[in-house]
Amino acid sequence: MTDIGPIGPSHGLGATGAASRINEAAAAYRSGQSAESAPAAPRWAEGRDRVELSEHARHLDAIRQLPDVRMARIEAVKQAIAAGTYESPEKLQAAIDGLLRDVAG
Repeated sequence: MTDIGPIGPSHGLGATGAASRINEAAAAYRSGQSAESAPAAPRWAEGRDRVELSEHARHLDAIRQLPDVRMARIEAVKQAIAAGTYESPEKLQAAIDGLLRDVAG
């Protein structure tokens, strides 16, 4: 009346059989994954390294290449602004021209 067969290593349902089936399934999964995630390279490219830079990496590189901030100059400008001696039409135009040069690249 029972539908459950005998359980044991000889029937493949014991701990040894289960471990064997798990190992087989894991190996099959790994072999399927490697085929899907790493397409075969052309024969001419075998053994060559390849580097791809993301757009984010390019932006970071551009930022790193900017000149260092001159803190002494910034402090002098802050003091001139506070004293009311910095703002003049010539200085404003020079600042706008410099900004436009930086933006234009």
